[in-house]
Parts: sequence; C-alpha cells; structure tokens
Amino acid sequence: MPGFAALLAGQAVNAIGNWVALIAIWGFAAFRFDAGAGDLALLFVVMSVPGALLGPLLGVPIDRLGPRRTLILANALGFLDAIALTQAGSYEAIIVLALPLGLIEALATASLDALPPRLVAGEDLVTANALLGGAQDVAIVVGPVVAAVVNARWGLAGAFGADAVTFLFGLAVALPLTVGPVSDAAAQSTWRALREGLDLARRVDGVRWTLGVALVTYLLWALFGVLEPLYVRDVLGESDTVFALLQTVFGIGLVGAGLALAALGERMARPRYVAVATVVSGATAALYLGTKWLPVAFVGVFLWGIDVAFFYVPAKTLLQRYTPTAAHGRILSLNQSLEPLAAMAMAPVAAAGAALVGVQVAGVAGGAMVAVVGVIALRLARRLGPLPPPRPLDPTSGSSRDAIALGGSAPG
Repeated sequence: MPGFAALLAGQAVNAIGNWVALIAIWGFAAFRFDAGAGDLALLFVVMSVPGALLGPLLGVPIDRLGPRRTLILANALGFLDAIALTQAGSYEAIIVLALPLGLIEALATASLDALPPRLVAGEDLVTANALLGGAQDVAIVVGPVVAAVVNARWGLAGAFGADAVTFLFGLAVALPLTVGPVSDAAAQSTWRALREGLDLARRVDGVRWTLGVALVTYLLWALFGVLEPLYVRDVLGESDTVFALLQTVFGIGLVGAGLALAALGERMARPRYVAVATVVSGATAALYLGTKWLPVAFVGVFLWGIDVAFFYVPAKTLLQRYTPTAAHGRILSLNQSLEPLAAMAMAPVAAAGAALVGVQVAGVAGGAMVAVVGVIALRLARRLGPLPPPRPLDPTSGSSRDAIALGGSAPG
C-alpha cells in the first residue's frame, strides 16, 4: 500500500478540522444565534445545493486528472473557504460563506473514494475503505471535543481557523501520491463522459441497486441532521456540550465498527449486508430520538454509529466493485451528490415535521420508514447477479481493460 499510511494520517487530521467546523456551524451556531428548525433547514439546503446540482459533474475531472490532483484542489479550496468563515459575524454570514462547502466536500470525498482501487488490490478494498473511513471517523470522536475546547476559548473564528490549518495538512499528504489519470475520460467531451457515467449507473443492476439504497439511507441522515440539534436542545433540555458528547459517542461506535470491518475484509462486500444495515440504521435512529432519557440516547447514538459504518463501507465497496476503474470518479461522485440532494429534499420536510408533530415523532417515523425500505431492498438483493471478481492493483487505471463497461455488456 504505497503512500496509504500517510494518506490515513493526513485524512485523520483533515477530518478533525472538518468536524470542528461542522460542529461550529451545525451545533454551536444554532445555540449561539438561537437558530430554529427553519434556520437549520435553510443552512442544510444552502450547503447542499452546490454538491447536489454539480456533484455528478465532479466525477469527470476526477477520472480525467486522477483523484490525487482533485483531492489537492479540494483541500486548497477548503482552506480558502475556512479562512473566509473566520470573518463570519452572524448566522446569515455563516450561511452565505458555507455555500461552497458542499461542493468542496463532494469533490474531496469522491476523490478519496476513488483512491483505494488505485492503491490496493481488489481483495483488499473492504479493508482499505474501512481503514480510510476509520481514520476519518476518528475525527468524530476527537472533533467534537476539540470543537468544544476551541469554541470555548477562541469562538467560532477559532474553529474555522483550525479547519483551515488541517486543510493544508490534507493537501500536503496528497502531494507525494503517484496516481495516474484515466485516458478514456480525457479523450471524451465533458458531457459525453458525464452521460456515459449516468448510463452506467442506470444500466448496471448492482450500481443501480446500491445507489437506490444509499439514497434512502441518506434521506434518513438528512432528516436527523436537522432534528438532532433540536432534539438535544428542546427534548433532552441539554447544552451544546452534551450535543458534542453525543457526536463523540457516535464516533466511537463508528470507529470501532470500522476496525471490525477492516478485520472481516472482503466477506462484507455483499448486497445483503448493505440491506440489513439499512434496516438496522432505521431502527437504531428511531431508538436514539425516541427517548427522553439521556443514558438511552447515548446507547442509541452509539449503536447508530456502529450501523453507519457497516452500511457505508460495504456500500462504497460495492460501487467500486460493480464499476470499472475508468468510471470510479463519475459513479462515486454521483453517490456523493445523493447526500446533498437528500439534504435538500429532506430539510424542509424535517422542519415541517418538527413543527407539526414534534421532533421525536418525526425522527421515529423516519427511522421506521427506512427500516421498511431496507427489508424491501433485502428481497431485491436476491435478484442481483454475482459480484465481479476483485481486480488486481493498477495504479494508473489503464483504460483498455475497463472501457468495456462503458460501451459493452454490464455485469450483474
């Protein structure tokens, strides 16, 4: 795994800064400026619009330039935006300056998702994805605590300043990587490359199934993105410090599950496990927001963290396995665009649900509906054909072997 250890360290540091900024925007700003459900929904929409609308296009430069270069670009843009956010003096200013973050995050995450198949052999993909995800998820454990300390001592500007420094660290570890571009995408027009990527997502059963299940799960995450700060503040009656601690406990479950996935390896890259994780995700999310007792809330959020890892890593590995390496940027950026798209769709629904039926009822109902969809997905998974065999490591992602999936027969 040449360069992979440095990438793990860099992304861990970078992700800590991202979480410091996220907690500042998502939690502390809500408490500091007394934001309501509508304000939080507006923030989620603003942060989601660029990634949702432009996210699928990001895969073209990733496949053209290679994920290393686009990861460097994303970190550079993130640094500039974090510096700008240090000057925000109102909730409205935060909303405006947070506008590019969705696009930057989509580019960075899709670039990272496209790197493991170029750094490790196919049979090691689950392990590599789990380790990379675990390195980033450590930030969920450390980030909220660091955010609480930084916010208490230096305020919101300090949180965004710390984020800017960690973006530079992420950029530095990406520079030495040796990952080549894919010539197929480079030889096509942007729109043709985009159309072929979208056609691949439509035509390959395994890709279509995985993206559909992912969209439903992202809708649940978007629902809770609006409801969770309100739940802590209005239902539990707790402070922003407790909100940060809940995120830390969530992160502990996430990291622990990621280490378990790294040990389990290839056997977890199966559609049935992704479907089961969707069922459990809905159930644990409902448990979390369904209680007014703080200890049960900690248990619920811990279990939810475990399940998120068991969903996200296998689902990403399925997309990498069903998709030719030449199109990883386009398919994985499409996957990333589904998250902000879900946030855009769900934010007003979450705000309305919180106002009409209350935070808890909206959260439990959302979790229950996702669990039902997971059961349906489990039945549909039986119709999928066998997974393509693991590919050997090819750092330059040569086009001749992969091009058939863009113009020829599809697996599944």
